[in-house]
Amino acid sequence: MNNKKLNHNRIKELRLQYKKTQRDLAKYLNVSEQAIAYYEQGKREPKLETWNKLAMFFQVPTSYLMGLSNDINGWDEWAKATGYSVEQIKDEIKRLIDTDRLDASSDVQHQISQAVKSLDGASYSTTQGAQREIVFQLTRLIGNVHSAFLEPPRKKDGLKLQPFKVRKDMDEQAYKKILETLTNAKDEIGRIAINQRYL
Repeated sequence: MNNKKLNHNRIKELRLQYKKTQRDLAKYLNVSEQAIAYYEQGKREPKLETWNKLAMFFQVPTSYLMGLSNDINGWDEWAKATGYSVEQIKDEIKRLIDTDRLDASSDVQHQISQAVKSLDGASYSTTQGAQREIVFQLTRLIGNVHSAFLEPPRKKDGLKLQPFKVRKDMDEQAYKKILETLTNAKDEIGRIAINQRYL
């Protein structure tokens, strides 16, 4: 069976599996029902954007829908895109489920994305991830404090920017104290040593 035939069979196969009509797909893609019939029969090739929309609709990887892969959950795509092995991702999903950070009944794509975030240290599911997120949030908070208290810089004589000044309606001493407190907290949290076992 060639890929082109397999591509279109998968569109129809998934449509029937999801109990959707050609009209449902046509409405979702904003195309005619005839276009859907042509896609399924192999008389017309969808554009890449359409493949991606169809993949999102059926919650499968585009490569699976196109017949380029038999991996319906996209493990290989996630591994290729993130640099983590399938085994690392599966192990992290297991750890997240075992520690009640992830619902075992949740969608596989959600599980994979949460595991990748955890492996990247971009979530609160590890000690290091929590540390990084807190430092990141404190950095954003410091930026918000600057925006609230400081006047936007102005050009002097059209050439040189004047230094930032605290707005006239804001308490300069409070600004300095808040800034000092947040900066110290960010620095201290960022310096906390984490036991290798919990990285």
